[in-house]
Amino acid sequence: MKLKLGIAVLLVLAGLTGTAQAADKQLPQANETTCSAAGQQRPAGMRLAWHDEFGGRTVDRRSWSTVMDFPGRAGGHYHNTSYGSYAVDRNVVLSGGKLRLVTDNKPVTGTDPAGTYQYTEGFISSHDKFFQQYGYWEICAKFPAGKGLWPAFWLIPQDRSWPPEIDVAEWFGSIGSMHSGLASGTWPDVRWDSHWATGPAPTTGWHRYGLLWTADRITFTVDGVPTSTITGDQVPDKPMYVVLNSGTWANADRGGPPDATTPFPNSFDVDYVRVYSAR
Repeated sequence: MKLKLGIAVLLVLAGLTGTAQAADKQLPQANETTCSAAGQQRPAGMRLAWHDEFGGRTVDRRSWSTVMDFPGRAGGHYHNTSYGSYAVDRNVVLSGGKLRLVTDNKPVTGTDPAGTYQYTEGFISSHDKFFQQYGYWEICAKFPAGKGLWPAFWLIPQDRSWPPEIDVAEWFGSIGSMHSGLASGTWPDVRWDSHWATGPAPTTGWHRYGLLWTADRITFTVDGVPTSTITGDQVPDKPMYVVLNSGTWANADRGGPPDATTPFPNSFDVDYVRVYSAR
């Protein structure tokens, strides 16, 4: 496995701009049967507008960027002080037909913004590459288990405004809970409509995490089953794009940051991302 991982990371480095050497620790395997084995689940009345099955050797630069471009970030590779991790290109790995967004505990000296960061993460977004108003958005994924881990699938407006933000599947490892929800309003008067689900299922198997978004309604789903719905004027009406990232929580709340029990390296594994639009 270590040899295969090394080859995969070198291939990623050939297609990305990262300069650090590949992680030399062994990642857990991610070759289990995934939710894509059942075939494409096309929503009624919709067409596939954009997707990535991650079958290549490097991340597709026509679809993805590894630099952050949204309000609230401190730089192109660091979100803000809620995070303990700095995004580096070497942590974006394609292996075995899957995207693996790695989190590791090797400190790194960053330049954007400048500083030393205890952890590294993998980050990709479709900003300027793909964005859409409404539709059905879905990933097939398996989340890592461990204290302080904070991987997520979320949507941000293409126009660089905030809020809104739609968190489709946001895993907090310290409390073993999945968050889905909507941030709306105007900064600093931000409203959160949130749903929490507690339990280890996201880390023990592959599941489909979806969002059905229309003009006045948001419905979150897991494996096609609705888990929560938001209605009202706070539902956004502007085009949004996909963000996928791993990473660590830095604050003392929500169970706190990683500790000696957290396994490193670990990865947020994604089999596919698919976005549908109305016909």
